[in-house]
Amino acid sequence: MTDLFQKLPSVLILAVLVGIFLSLQHHSRSTRVRLWVVAWGLVFFHFLVQLFEPRSGVMGNLAFALDLSALMLAGVVFLVSVTTHAEVPRQRYALMTLLGLPCLVFAVSGSFDVARRWPYVASELVFFAGGLLFLLWCHKKLNAYVVVLGGALAGFGTWGSWAAARGHLSAALAAMLGAVFAVPAVFFARRYPRWSPGVVTSVGGFLAWGAVFPVGYLMDTYLPKLQVSPDLWNVPKFFVAVGMIVTLLEEKSAAAEAAKQREQATNREMQRFADITSRLLGGVDVKQFCNQIAQTVTEASNFERVAILLSDDDRKFYVAGYAGLTPEAAAILQTSVRDQEADTLGTLCAPARRIGQTSYQLTYEQMAAHNPVRSQRQYPPNPYWKNGDEIVIPLVSAQGRWIGCLSLDDPKDVERLTAEEMSKVELLAADLAVAVENSTLQRQLTRSEKLAGIGQLVAGVAHELNNPLTAVLGYSELLAEEVQGESALRKVDSLNREAQRMKRIIQNLLRFARQNKPGRQRVHVLPLIQDVLALREYHLNSLSVRLELKVAEGLPAVAGDEDQLKQVLLNVLNNAVDAVESESDKRITIEVAARRQRLAIEVSDNGRGFAEPDRAFDPFYTTKPVGKGTGLGLSICYGILKEHGGEIQVANLQPRGARVTIELPVRDGDGLPTGLADASRQQS
Repeated sequence: MTDLFQKLPSVLILAVLVGIFLSLQHHSRSTRVRLWVVAWGLVFFHFLVQLFEPRSGVMGNLAFALDLSALMLAGVVFLVSVTTHAEVPRQRYALMTLLGLPCLVFAVSGSFDVARRWPYVASELVFFAGGLLFLLWCHKKLNAYVVVLGGALAGFGTWGSWAAARGHLSAALAAMLGAVFAVPAVFFARRYPRWSPGVVTSVGGFLAWGAVFPVGYLMDTYLPKLQVSPDLWNVPKFFVAVGMIVTLLEEKSAAAEAAKQREQATNREMQRFADITSRLLGGVDVKQFCNQIAQTVTEASNFERVAILLSDDDRKFYVAGYAGLTPEAAAILQTSVRDQEADTLGTLCAPARRIGQTSYQLTYEQMAAHNPVRSQRQYPPNPYWKNGDEIVIPLVSAQGRWIGCLSLDDPKDVERLTAEEMSKVELLAADLAVAVENSTLQRQLTRSEKLAGIGQLVAGVAHELNNPLTAVLGYSELLAEEVQGESALRKVDSLNREAQRMKRIIQNLLRFARQNKPGRQRVHVLPLIQDVLALREYHLNSLSVRLELKVAEGLPAVAGDEDQLKQVLLNVLNNAVDAVESESDKRITIEVAARRQRLAIEVSDNGRGFAEPDRAFDPFYTTKPVGKGTGLGLSICYGILKEHGGEIQVANLQPRGARVTIELPVRDGDGLPTGLADASRQQS
């Protein structure tokens, strides 16, 4: 009864500690804390068995086996919990088996008084040799830490094996228990490398707990008459428990402080991104602003290298801005993306790992075909990132077109590659896409307004010129009937001919300013192209122009005026022929395909290209020699296509050449745009 009351306080304290660790596990939910709960549960079970342990007989042997096994396994669980292998299930279970099995064999053999010595010797050898080999396998390279810890294990193992071979089981047991409770002190200090109260208390407690067993054995051997209170031997384990609890509280406090700092950093990031967004939506020139956007992303996000790629009028990528790249790397990137089309983004991102709503993580192997500029920064092995990886955030217009992307590389913290972290950059990317699209629309609107204003001016001037020109034509015809002499007649004839030329120019001006309503007949484009090519066949052959016609199958029809559409095609083809006339290798390509309910006709040449693409549709603007053209051709084409509900765009090609793209809406059998026919039928 006296032993019961002496041990009961320790049992109650351990029960409270187990409850505390269960509560901490509920809040922490980490593998390490779960293992600590198991270990303290085993220690509690060890003391609980001692309360009711019989003194003799089979039940006494069984109770002692449970008592000793629980204590030794608790030490093994403590040891495993503070190693780097605790978070990896396969390594955790392998280490537990390697160390726990010899402990169980030793405990059971000793409890049932097995006389043979080989089970004890084998247990010692497997325990210490296995632990030493596991240590060397994990580190692979010798350093001071491995040498000191390996030497300690070898010393304990030699002592324990020698004692077991000599039959000194108490000494052999003291060696195993001393090692299993002292070694966690080393791992604990490496796991929490700081001089905090919790860590110091835990490390000191483990060292003292491990020292209890060899010191107790030596005192029993050499100082048998020295009486020490049993409660004194239990003090180290309570130091360990208190130290662990304080360490967890320190971790919680540090995590809360880190969360607070992250929140403050996030607020600063959001503020900087908000400033960028306000400037983007305020009408700033996006292309001039991209370098500053990239610099802000590197300063306010988790990435040190940022590149902003946008698509030009030819749907090819170019580097609009970058930060964190050397000028040499930026030049290489500019060259590598020059021939890549924006539509390849969809194919590129399809197999990638999605992180956030619109961000994708691509490996170097997935991007190898696109010649990525690989970073020189090396990362230690981790499950989140490796050298050559890249984050891509596509920029998508409201119509679903790919208009560019953000390329992010060199994360500062690989563990912060989360959806929450990426959301801020994704919002900025969405605002950038809106700004780029608005800039494009504004440019188109400005051009349309300019052409509309010019059209009104031209219409007024043309009408004013028509009246005196009519008089000039009439009087020139009258003079031709009245004058005598060949010389005078030639002069009057020249006057009439130039007046007729002026009349044609004025008619073209009026056509540009106010188009007539085109006829609503169903038109197939391919026969029109063939007719135009037939008209220019002799001229093309005489100039040795190589013309390639690429027509997709199953082209839909459009509705419009055949003559006007022929005029557009003929004008564009004539411009291409004039552009390649001075080239040694003259090449023109015509491609026809259906795209998103629109029929696209692309006429490309390998000439010098447009000197000023933005002015290509301005009336009277031409780069041709005097007498070669009036500069009204593309302006008239623009007006005709607008009346047909279509578009015309021009772009220069790299390294030489130009491309004119004509788009016409696909029509149904009634000659109406697809999607409007149903509404028309309902109204009728």
